[in-house]
Amino acid sequence: MKSGDLRVKGTPKSYTRIADSGKPMTGIFCPNCGVRIYNIPSVDHDVYLLKPGTLDDTGGLRPERMVWTRRKQPWLDIPNDIEMVE
Repeated sequence: MKSGDLRVKGTPKSYTRIADSGKPMTGIFCPNCGVRIYNIPSVDHDVYLLKPGTLDDTGGLRPERMVWTRRKQPWLDIPNDIEMVE
């Protein structure tokens, strides 16, 4: 999701950690309950990695890419038109 396409109510907090790639990843989360809303990768600050379970309505969403597919469960079938990143 592009950064300009997301609206968050309230003022979230952030925490930056080193991801498996060795690069910084900033998590944005609710200051009250601690649920992570999205991540901001260090390689592209204009793209948000959204946690869809935090949305009010996910009916219009369709995944374009799945990451960490090397670790996916064997029962998970990923459609052929979705980019997979190990």
